[in-house]
Amino acid sequence: MSRALLVSGIALLLVGFAGLGVASALLSRPPRLDDAVTRGQWIFLTGTDPDTGLPIPSRGGPLMSMACSDCHGPDGRGLRTPMFVSPVIRYRNLTDPAGMVEPDGTRGPQYRSHEEIRRAITDGIGPDGASLA
Repeated sequence: MSRALLVSGIALLLVGFAGLGVASALLSRPPRLDDAVTRGQWIFLTGTDPDTGLPIPSRGGPLMSMACSDCHGPDGRGLRTPMFVSPVIRYRNLTDPAGMVEPDGTRGPQYRSHEEIRRAITDGIGPDGASLA
């Protein structure tokens, strides 16, 4: 039991340090505030408002206060840790007509519109109206 706890703690520290490294690299240069793609990347990688640098309020659980990339990876391809496996959140997977491929290989919901993706990101609500984990 204590060994598993130690391994989990070390994994969380490594994820945190990776997030800090990405954040510090990005914070060393200001984003182009007029470029929507750059703003989106900034938010995904740092979890902060590109105008103020303040953390973006979250409505999810305690891990939701981190940057998206801390759990889903800097490229959105998901991460595997001793405590969790996060899904791929790339556009192609989210909008797959057969439903997004979940980490266990099953098919989940399909996001049919940009509004559904926006609602998932900003409100933590999936396309079926249920809260995201």
